[in-house]
Amino acid sequence: MKRMMCLALAIAAIGAAQATDIRNEDGQSYTVKVQGEGNLSISEHEVGAGGSVYGVCGYSFCSFEIPGDKIDANRDDRLTIRNGKFVKN
Repeated sequence: MKRMMCLALAIAAIGAAQATDIRNEDGQSYTVKVQGEGNLSISEHEVGAGGSVYGVCGYSFCSFEIPGDKIDANRDDRLTIRNGKFVKN
């Protein structure tokens, strides 16, 4: 019984650790608007030139927006900003 509980906790922790990451390959900073699962959560994250932000969206899916581009992604996706556009990796 104790072993089953430990296994269940480990599986839950792995699932909870997934969240969308964003890498910026451009030479300028961006403010990324993140909207989680419809309208449940809206936040903004600054990603510097050549920088990254991690764990931006832990919902099942989110919309990501920068000036001139918008993309939907799942929480286990990795996004790159390249030439002012989002690219899924």
